[in-house]
Amino acid sequence: MAHPFHAYEEITWQQFILFIKSHNKRIEENINIHLNLERFILEPERKMIQTLLESFLLFLSAPNIDDIKDTYEEHLDPWLQSHLPLLKDNHFSMFRLIFEKAIVTSLVNLKHAQTLSILMFLLSIFSHLIHSYNKWTVDEPEQHHKTKQENAELKRLQLLDLLDELLIISAGFKDFAFILKKCEEFFNYKRCVFYAYIPWSNQLYGTIGSELPKVQSMRGQLSSKQSMVFNSKKPVFLKNPHNYIKEEHIYLFHLSSLYRLFMTSNCSAG
Repeated sequence: MAHPFHAYEEITWQQFILFIKSHNKRIEENINIHLNLERFILEPERKMIQTLLESFLLFLSAPNIDDIKDTYEEHLDPWLQSHLPLLKDNHFSMFRLIFEKAIVTSLVNLKHAQTLSILMFLLSIFSHLIHSYNKWTVDEPEQHHKTKQENAELKRLQLLDLLDELLIISAGFKDFAFILKKCEEFFNYKRCVFYAYIPWSNQLYGTIGSELPKVQSMRGQLSSKQSMVFNSKKPVFLKNPHNYIKEEHIYLFHLSSLYRLFMTSNCSAG
């Protein structure tokens, strides 16, 4: 059976502020009592929460705050934003809990005629603060992620500029070994190797790279799957090269992935 809803008389912002100002000292005393009763709050956190509580009570007791004629929520947001650098989820939750306890205790002791109305208005205030807090604290990681992506793209473009400059000052084939070493440095590859691929005979020859005997040992006729990779004129990244590279070469170079560039270099990271 549904419980009956207990109707209450809604109050205005001005009426709520009048209650806060009229009983400011009592509310402040109750805040300090309930804060000290919380045994599981560490001392640095206690000071942080106390700062929030004192600031919020001071905000609600400001001389001209009851003159607000428009939506009062718009005046809560600047207070919250000014304290966001200090706030963590546990600080915010404890701040709300202690403030509510202080108001409830004050209302009970006063046997106030509008107890339910004041409590409901207070819950509306915290409902708005929670909504704003969640919105801003969720947006911050997204903005951080966006900034991180932008920085990564900027770094990638800077590396490509370095590669362009390297290619411009290089003297063709005789500088290939130097270019490959610089690619390892620029792009943090573990190994960059140059292979000559002859499409009409489907042959592969290792020609340039560190540990040259290993590089030259990877040669010969390609399988149909290997041809699909080495025939492509577009860059190819193989997260799992086992289906396209012979097992002995994967073992020899400790390959876990491979990045192939047409007519320039094979770059693999083990």
